Amino acid sequence: RDCIQSGSLGRIRHVTAYFASPLSWIFDDPNLPGWNEPSKDTNMLGNGFAWGQSSHLFAFLYRILDVQPLDVHCRMTHSEITGADVSFSATVRCEDEMVMSVSGTSLLPGNAHSDPPVPKEVKIDVFGTNGSLHYGGNDREANSGKLEFKDKEGNVEVLHDEFHFENLENSGDGPESLREFVRLCDGEEGLEAGANVTDGLRSIQTIDAMYRSHASSQVEAVLQA
Repeated sequence: RDCIQSGSLGRIRHVTAYFASPLSWIFDDPNLPGWNEPSKDTNMLGNGFAWGQSSHLFAFLYRILDVQPLDVHCRMTHSEITGADVSFSATVRCEDEMVMSVSGTSLLPGNAHSDPPVPKEVKIDVFGTNGSLHYGGNDREANSGKLEFKDKEGNVEVLHDEFHFENLENSGDGPESLREFVRLCDGEEGLEAGANVTDGLRSIQTIDAMYRSHASSQVEAVLQA
């Protein structure tokens, strides 16, 4: 986020992002309707991986980019058992003529909750007029990736030599986001908001448009607040 906001990349034109989770067993289980079925008495057009997991990725993207989505074209695939969506591919047009190509799936083999757990995989690339950022790895091993900046000449600078996406440790004082929230409740100032209400809103707006786009087979506008 600091690198992007500093202008080092120039004008951001294109973003690619990919998120894979080993969670097929959740979206194939009829006994988990909260993950697989639209909530009753709502206007939900579907439920599954997009609502259940992609919000993690979109909140991350909107946090680092600080850009408003405008419209979405999306296609999904679904579980033959529950009908829940298990994969998606979406093109998200944003303000300032920036386009995001985002995909995700729950079909990564394994189980995120097995012993040992199978990690989720993440890859994010941000392309600007003056350079690009590249960040990817898995959420269980910090040494699985790093953050790199490439300038217009192709020179590479490692900005951070580890990959961090989610803190999944069950011991200690909890994830950084929770610790910051507790400190905020205690009256401290100058804290780091890992994702704020605007990031969350833009994520929900985008996912809602994804479901509407799949249902209509057309580009759907993001509903503005």
